[in-house]
This record gives sequence, C-alpha cells and structure tokens, in this order.
Amino acid sequence: AAPPAAAAPYELRPGEPEVHVIFSTDCSSYQHWQSIALWYSAKQVGQRGPVTRIASGCSDAEVDKVRTEWREIDPTGTFRAHFAPAGELRGGSYKYSNKPSGLYHWLTTASPPPFKDWSRGVVALLDPDQLLMRPITAAVGAGLSAGAARGEFVDAAGTPRVLDSLGAARSTNPMAAVVAPGFPAGQQYGLGGAWGDAGKETAGKSWRRFDRTRVCGDGPCSRTTNREAAAFYAVGPPYLINARDAVALARAWLRAMPDVHDQYPFLLAEMYAYSMAAANLSLPHAQVQHLMVSNVQAGGEGWPWVDGHAADVCAGAGRATPPSSTYFDPATPFANDAHPPGPAAPSVLHLCQGYRAGGQHYAKRGVPHTAFSCDAGLFKFDPEPIAEAAAAGGTQVVR
Repeated sequence: AAPPAAAAPYELRPGEPEVHVIFSTDCSSYQHWQSIALWYSAKQVGQRGPVTRIASGCSDAEVDKVRTEWREIDPTGTFRAHFAPAGELRGGSYKYSNKPSGLYHWLTTASPPPFKDWSRGVVALLDPDQLLMRPITAAVGAGLSAGAARGEFVDAAGTPRVLDSLGAARSTNPMAAVVAPGFPAGQQYGLGGAWGDAGKETAGKSWRRFDRTRVCGDGPCSRTTNREAAAFYAVGPPYLINARDAVALARAWLRAMPDVHDQYPFLLAEMYAYSMAAANLSLPHAQVQHLMVSNVQAGGEGWPWVDGHAADVCAGAGRATPPSSTYFDPATPFANDAHPPGPAAPSVLHLCQGYRAGGQHYAKRGVPHTAFSCDAGLFKFDPEPIAEAAAAGGTQVVR
C-alpha cells in the first residue's frame, strides 16, 4: 500500500484568504535552481499557502523529472508544478510572454484547482529570481494608520508595514484593507507613466508611434493619462490579485502581449502589457514600495527599512542564520488577512542585479545550475567583512 500523504504545513482558519504564490519559468536548468531556491525561501518564512512553479514549453522527459523531484522535495503537495504550452511570441522572439500565457493556463486548467474558495483566493505572482524574506499575505491597509515618515503606514505597535508610493493623494484614494475584487496591489517599478502619452509627439521616443487602440480598443486604457499610469499601473512582481479578477486580467494580459511587443519590442514589454490590461479592466493597483528590494541605486523600493539597520545589518548572521534585524521567525503566528509581526523588512529580495560588499560578490548568472545537487557544496559567504564595510561606509556599502 502507498504510504499516507504528508500533511500540509499550515491550516487556514474559516474565511482566511488563500494566498497562492506562483512564478513563471521555462524548463532550463538556470530557472530550475531558482525555482527550488524560491520554494525553500517560502518554507523558511512559514508562507501560509501553496507555491507553484508554472513551467512552459517542457518536453515529456523534463515534465517527468520535475514532477519526481518536486515530490521528493515536498511530499505534502504544497510545492507544486504546473506545465503549460510554450507561450513565447511567434518565432520565440520574446520568452517573457510565457508569463501571461502560463498564468492563464494555470488559472483555467490546473489540477488540483488553484483555490478551494475562489472568493477568497489571492494570486501572488512573483518572478523566479525572487526570494521571500517575510510571508506574503493579502493584507494591504489592514490595521494600519499613517506613520511619521512620508508614505509609511504603521501597525498598532508603531512598526512600519507599508511603504506607499501615492503620498498625499492617498487621502482621496484609500487603500483597501486586503486584496479584494477590484483592489489589486503590486510593487512599484521604474516604469513611469510614459505609455499614457503614447501616440503624442511629446511622448518619449519609444512611445511616439505606439498605437494604443491596437491594445485597448476604445476601453479605459485608451484614455489613461500619464499621471494615472504612473500612480496606479507602474507595478511589477510581486503582483497581488484577487482570484476573481485574475482570470479576466490574465486573459486581457495575454491578448495585449503581441500588440504591445510588436510596437515596443524591448525588455519589460510584458510588464507594460500587464499595466495596459489592468487599466483596460479598471483595476488600479495599490502601488507600494515595501514588497521588494532589488536595484541598490533605485528609489521606490523597500531600502529605507534596510538602510535603517546600516550599523547592525549583519548582526546575528551566520553561514546558515539570517541577520536578526530583518529575520522573520516562521514559528510566529500570523494570518493571511493581516500583516505578519516581526521587524519591518521587505517581503522579497529580487536577485536580478549583481551585489558587492566586503570583498564579496553575488550574481545569479554566476550560480552553478547544479547548486542544489548533493555534490555542489556550499556557497562561500563570510558576513564579517560585510559588517565591517557597512560600519565604515554606511548605507551605500550595505547595499
């Protein structure tokens, strides 16, 4: 007889939002090790919900290999894999179009279904090169009030939980307590609102000949202004979307992708297609800054919560121990309709940049694709030189 299935590591209370973390990949070994790293980071912070890799364009042999390995990694079925057809644009010219195609395929065909109760389901769409530092929940404005710092919202204990991009305009556009139908949220990216001027002679060079009607028809997206695009749609992963909105948004994103890329054949075309699709469905996002850190030179990310620990950013860190200043203890109780307790810290570390500090360097493309094999050994990492460099040089060295 087959052994009994292992129990899931969490149990949702009645009415608690179902947060399902997903990310899109191909079947390359490069994105395979990233998928495993993302899963382990979610496990380390006690994420309350399943984590699914949506792998597009895999061969039968690759499907069998991933399924077997995933069962070995997590026999509870919390770490899942969904296999979708290749969604690259004609000729394989833009692989990131797998994101909308894979998302739509997963939402409409996955077994088991993505959610037990779609009315309280939340899609948390990440990139495969993102690692969780804290659990991701459905909470946005729940239990928060304005703090002393601009754009900062704090909980009852005064701990910052949200960095908001809207500033003074937030008073007339209040944040929903949690992600709900019509109220998605997302991390601010440096997309700006340039597509809101598309077709105008005053638009940026890449947008002057861009015909929005090919993407939007006569829908709301065709009338979105530069200011509106920058305030509500300049978002990227992590995206947080209510399940009932997600199917329509994935379908609109998938339809927008070819016409956006045809006129804007550059990196981030899929992100602009998402923005226009969301605008066409009148789904303005709570555009926040605390969900991610990535580019050390960028504004609009959760760096203020890192810079605040410049003197002790590595305190407590060891070869297998995260620094205490930003560490979330997975044994800490929390629910998916509230912000998890613990220190203020970004939810996700996005490893799309290279990082240097204390004579050490990390870049994802330098990681061996066999990093999680038994023969790969451990990463060489010494926190002491980084701590010394931070103490001597301040926040820019920490970053």
